[in-house]
Order: sequence, then structure tokens, then C-alpha cells
Amino acid sequence: MEKALSSTINTKLKDLYESYIFQLKEVTRSNGELFSYPLLMQAFPDYDQVKYKILYVGKETFGWLGTMNEQENLNVDYITESYQDFKFGEEYHGRNSPFWRFIRACHLKLNGEAYPSGYLWTNFSKCDSNKTTPTKELQQANNIGFDLLVDEINIIKPDAVIFLTGWDYENQFQRVFQGLQYNTIEENYLYQCIHPNLPVHSYMTMHPKGLQLRNKFQVMLESIVNQITQ
Repeated sequence: MEKALSSTINTKLKDLYESYIFQLKEVTRSNGELFSYPLLMQAFPDYDQVKYKILYVGKETFGWLGTMNEQENLNVDYITESYQDFKFGEEYHGRNSPFWRFIRACHLKLNGEAYPSGYLWTNFSKCDSNKTTPTKELQQANNIGFDLLVDEINIIKPDAVIFLTGWDYENQFQRVFQGLQYNTIEENYLYQCIHPNLPVHSYMTMHPKGLQLRNKFQVMLESIVNQITQ
């Protein structure tokens, strides 16, 4: 019997993450307190069923499980099982933040109510630093974490990638996706990202908190959905 898509994805992701964890431990051996544990994905069975398979990419976590100075017992299973237990912020105190409301609303518009866990979420920076954006030096030390996204996309094969990052990691975007081009959909707010390692439906907008402050939350949400479904 053929394995379910989500099961195949998770097997491939685990192999990828085993290598990454090994490298991350080496990179952070002397300054682990400056790196959170990494955010590593695991697909839910709902992902097998949805019409539009979407990967949402944020900036970085606001703390995640622990820091890399506690790396002796760190393993892929612990991280990915914690990802599933988190259930996309279902019981997280910030579940009604603009970020999570944007993702849930977008998923609902694209795929309805039947498969609430039928998408994937990660961050471009796999680790935060003291609950915020790592410095340029720390980002460079963990270049392998940013590079990971290309392999993740190749494994999960989403129909669309939505970057909710704004421009904070533009240097890393240009490094990871060399030759990246932007097609302007709405100046300052929404761009199509054009690159061989990204699906055609790949879009970048600012963090939903910024969209909300500028009264662009709903407009950008509708525009992204229209782009994907048209």
C-alpha cells in the first residue's frame, strides 16, 4: 500500500533535519544561549487532503522550547513532535495575533473548514535570538538554517509559498535565492517572488501586524487568495 503523502514528507524531512541538527550543534557550541532551538516542520494528515497546499513562512519564533546551550539531548523527534503538539498555536496565548489570524483566514478562504491542519508553517530564520531577530553576525553563523528552506520546499512541494516577512531578511533572501526577482503586485505591500526554487505562486508581504497597523490586513489577504485561485 502506498504511503500517505504526509508520511512520506515527514520521513524525508527527518533525514534532512538530522543533518541540520548535527551542523547546528557544531555552529552553536560556543554561544548556544544566543540561539533558540530550531523550528522544524512535520506535516499533519490534513495536508494530504487540501486542494491548495500552502507553506507560510514567518520571520523567527518568539522563543522556541529552549536554547542551543541545552543541546546534549536535542534531537529531531523532540522538535518535530513539539511542532505537531503546538498545533499552529491552537492553545498558544498569542493565537489571536495578526500573524495567526492571517494564516487561519487565508487557509479558510483557500481550503474551507474541513482540514484545519492542512498547511505548513515555518520561519525563514530557524532560530530566534533572545526572542527576536538574530543579528547579522548570528544569521551568517547559521546560514545553513536559511539554506534549509530550499530543501524543505523541494520535499513538501507546496502549491504556494507565502512569505510574511517583509524585508528584514532581504540579505539572506538574495543569498539563498540568488537571482530572485520581484514582480510588484502592490508597491510596498505585495510582490510575487520569481525563482526556479520557488513555485510560481510565491508571494512576499509584510508581517501581518504591520499590515494591520496600515489597514492593509484584509486587502492583502484577499489579493493573495485571488492570485493563487485565479
